[in-house]
Amino acid sequence: MRSTLHIAMSALLLVGLGACGNLENAPLRVGTIQGQLTEFDPAVATVSLVDRPEVSTSVDGLGRFSLEGVPTGPVDLFIIATADKATRVSVKVAGGQRVDVKRVAPRFAGFFDLKVKAPHGERVEGVRVSVQGTPFTELTLDGAGRLRVGPLPDGCYALSFVGEGFPQAQSTACVGEGEKKELKLELEVASEFIDRCSLTGCADGLVCGASGQCVECVEDGQCGEGMRCKGFRCGATGPQCGACNKDGSCAPGAVCTMLPEGDTACVKECTESIDDEDLVASRCEAGFSCEHGRCLPDPTRFLGCRALAQFGAECADDARCRALGLAAGVCVNRRCTVPCAEDLECPGDSRCEDSSVGPICSVRF
Repeated sequence: MRSTLHIAMSALLLVGLGACGNLENAPLRVGTIQGQLTEFDPAVATVSLVDRPEVSTSVDGLGRFSLEGVPTGPVDLFIIATADKATRVSVKVAGGQRVDVKRVAPRFAGFFDLKVKAPHGERVEGVRVSVQGTPFTELTLDGAGRLRVGPLPDGCYALSFVGEGFPQAQSTACVGEGEKKELKLELEVASEFIDRCSLTGCADGLVCGASGQCVECVEDGQCGEGMRCKGFRCGATGPQCGACNKDGSCAPGAVCTMLPEGDTACVKECTESIDDEDLVASRCEAGFSCEHGRCLPDPTRFLGCRALAQFGAECADDARCRALGLAAGVCVNRRCTVPCAEDLECPGDSRCEDSSVGPICSVRF
């Protein structure tokens, strides 16, 4: 009986020792890092772990910090000191111990200047951006799809984007010390949404069209003064291929230019590249293309301004229209016109409409 009791007590003692051992070992799996910043702003200064941003602390009035609960082993500190300075510090932590790092001198930080858009002008305002492994999480884009992220110590980072109507997206980028890097990104809209813009809304300057996509306009009133809506796009209605005045002047928005066919005409100046900030700037009117800085009739339809003047001329057959300079011209209802695929290819007030010979630019008198 005594022997049995002795064995039972020994077993209980071993269990108790094992439990105590577990309790004593728990603190050995974490440690504490202490240090001090040479330069800091108490309003923004924070110290956290790379890839464990939830382990963080602030600094006191002297720039001192004490980061507790740090896992044992090698770790990197992510330090934000001021609005424009930050740094990373590598530290090796032993379990249950305190590590004192020498005074930390922050460096000039880098910034990502994000410029985000969607493929068809859907609104990206409110899309949330996170820099993985850092305290910069759940930041939101503004109405123009812009956001400055930082201060960031120099290095490479993974960014994630999450928003209603957009599948989660990721991107990686690197930034150097004191660098402000612009990142232009395009987010895809979730494929299951047909009427997309009714869910996301449209970017500034765009409206939701009947197709479910964002467009520049659906009516003239949505365009600026002196502009009209054609093919869901705002375009200038300035003088095109008009005669120059006797003094060689033209109406505002056009210049008197010598044309390849030997005539002079008032044509609009243009740039062959479109500014992302102003999609309408220097854009040619429908039916025109930018040729060497001048808006001239689309050469695939009209062989110069003289040919454009023959649009709608009387005809008996297609050959007559082509002889007048309408490339690929067709004679429909005894009037010269040209084939088209959309309204934007048709000059003036004409529209792309179906006919017996396929889609053509309408001619009405």
